[in-house]
Formats: sequence, structure tokens, C-alpha cells
Amino acid sequence: MVLRWLLALLVVATLVGLYANEHWMTRRLLLDGRRPGQLLKVQSDRHDGGRSEAWLQRLPSGGADMRCELRPGYAWPYCELQVAMEGRDLDAGAFRLIRLWLRAEGPTQEGGPAQVRVFLRHFDPAYSRSGGLVDLKPHEVVLTPAAQPQPVELRPSQFMVSSWWSQRYPLPVPLMGPQLDRVRVFGISTGGQAAPGIHRIRLERVELVGHWVAPETFRLGLVGLWMFSLLGYLAWEAWHTRRRLHSSVRRSHALEEMALRDPLTQVANRDGLNHELDLLLQVQGDMAFPLSVVFLDVDHFKAVNDTHGHETGDQVLALLARTLRANLPRDDMVARWGGEEFVVAMPQTPAHEAAVVAGRLREVFARAAWPAGLRVTASWGVAQAGGPAEMEAALREADQAMYRAKREGRDRVVVAAT
Repeated sequence: MVLRWLLALLVVATLVGLYANEHWMTRRLLLDGRRPGQLLKVQSDRHDGGRSEAWLQRLPSGGADMRCELRPGYAWPYCELQVAMEGRDLDAGAFRLIRLWLRAEGPTQEGGPAQVRVFLRHFDPAYSRSGGLVDLKPHEVVLTPAAQPQPVELRPSQFMVSSWWSQRYPLPVPLMGPQLDRVRVFGISTGGQAAPGIHRIRLERVELVGHWVAPETFRLGLVGLWMFSLLGYLAWEAWHTRRRLHSSVRRSHALEEMALRDPLTQVANRDGLNHELDLLLQVQGDMAFPLSVVFLDVDHFKAVNDTHGHETGDQVLALLARTLRANLPRDDMVARWGGEEFVVAMPQTPAHEAAVVAGRLREVFARAAWPAGLRVTASWGVAQAGGPAEMEAALREADQAMYRAKREGRDRVVVAAT
């Protein structure tokens, strides 16, 4: 359920993010020559040997008005209104629109409405060595302001390198195309069809519109967010699955342990002993033999229950199991066979050594402090198995030897005849 909510939240965040990137993360830059790092100026063909003159008038509203008198004397007479970037170039390619509130007046050779050229002049140290205007690569768009709705909207992708500049300043192939990441001068000049006479270009406002984060970058970020979330979910799911698996394995082991362990004495039960013997044979095989089996049965245990109660009897059995476990090597296996009967399996131990161990345990029982001041003894039967095929016979013979010990007076160790 939590994951569903997180997925829904991620979907909503993605939709809101896309809408916000398109409508709320709008970046606007005003080019008016009055902001820090901008310089408003005019230029004419006098810089190229011509005779035209241009005058600049700043408008109270923040725009600029250029008046120009084009005069013959230069092959392509022109006047240009410029906003120069000082100290920091403009990355025009980071914007999606250039909006111009623009008017143009003046005579043309064909008698039509006045045209203008909009320039984005780019700086590159590879070819802009002198630092002059002529070394800046011009990108231009030609338009007729009177024929366009206001504001005129241009896309940076519409600007192409001026062909006359490319012919005059040939560049290597990697530098031939448009470059707009380091625009040093934004300009609006009279058009190529301008005739001699008085011209006027009135620029009320220049606004560059873009996104604080480019849509491509923003969408790539969203893809990254989804991928990161997916990887996070897969990692969490793998961890959660592994945790469930470990928990299931632990529960399975616990249940298996409960099924193979006697709850009163906390040693193996009959199935548990068989399980441990199977594991022993899988790991050690014939190296586990000779293997001795010791059966022991508490003497007169029914009298303990009848005289002192079953609770005392249970305490006797629990103490007996702890005593066996504490006085046997770790590799030896102890199990409660049923009732007051216990079995000890001793790998790599012949019968005569097992009998010695049983005798020592018998002495430990004699010195132990039993519940209710009881004196507890047991009858012991020992048998040996020489290989896996003899295990059942050894268990049967040890059991018979234990009953023989009872018949012979109890509290003794009897080894099965071999």
C-alpha cells in the first residue's frame, strides 16, 4: 500500500514538474542597454569608410530610437542600433524566444516597407582575435517589422551565419555553423534594400524568454528520478524479499528444531538423533566408525513420580540431560529416546572406551545433587557399530544390554556381546 502511494506521488510530481517547467520556470532577460554589463550604442558605415551618420535617443519608457541618414559613398550603406555585452557574453542558445517590440521607417530601393536585419554577433577566440566588431561572427534574420504582429517573436534556431561574412572570413569546418553561446553584440541594422535618406529604427523592448532549466535537461532529470526510484524500489524489494526469506528460513529452522528437540530436556528426541546421525554419515561417512551406542534408563523412575510427583520427575530428567551434555565431548550426541530412557551416540569410539565413559558418568550421577534429596541411578547398555549397516543392530543390542543391566541389579554398565 505504501509503495502504491509513493508511485502515485511520483506520478503527480512528474506531471506537476512538467507543467511547472513549461509555465512557471520561465526565465526572462531584458536587453535595454541600461542593465549592468550592457551598453547601448549606434554605429554606421563610417567605421568602414562610408559617409552615413546615426544618432541615438533613449526613450523614457526604456527603449531606444535610432535616427540615421544613409549617404552614398560605401558599397552597402548601413546604420545599426546595438546592445553590447560587457564583461560577460550572452548565451542566446539557452533561450527559446527573442521578442522584439520594433518599428522601422525609411525609403527602400523598391519602394516597399522598411526592412531590418537582426544580428547576434558571436565571439570565439579561434577567430575573434582583434576584439573588433568585424571579428565577431554575425548571425542574422531579415524581417519587415510593419508586416509582423507585435511583438515579433524569433527563435534562436532561425538565425543563420551571414553569407557575406563566411565568404570574407573562411573558417575550418568545425567552426562554420551557427554559434550562439557567446553572443557579444545584439544589433538591429537597416536592411539591404535601404535607399539613401532618413531612416528610423525604434526599439521599444527586447526580451529573451527561456527556461531556468532547459526542457530537455528537466525531462532527463525526471527520467533519472524515475530510474533512481525504480532502482531504489528494486533494491528495497530485494532487501525486503531477502529479509522475508531469512525470516522464513529462521522460522523453518525453529520449527525443525522444535520437531527434532525434546522440549523438557532440550536435547534431541528420537527423530533428532536420527537426523544428527544422517548428517554425521553424510559428512564423515565410514570415518565416523567405530561408533558406540549407549542406552541408559533411570532406575525406579516410576517411584520418583509416584512419591514426589511428576514435577520432581521432570526436574530429574532435565538435570540428567544437562549432566550428560556437560560431561560428554561436543561430538557425542545425546537424545531422549522416550520416557526416562536416553541414548548417547559416540563417533570414532569403540565399545570398551564407551563403557569407560559410561562408568565415569555413573559416578557423576552418584555425586550429583538431585531434586528433593533423591539418589538417582541408571542402568547402562553399550554396543558398537562397525559401519552404517550395523547402526540399527547396535541400537537394538545396546537396548538389550541396558535391560540386562536392570536384571542384574541396576546401577551398572553392561557391554553387548560382540
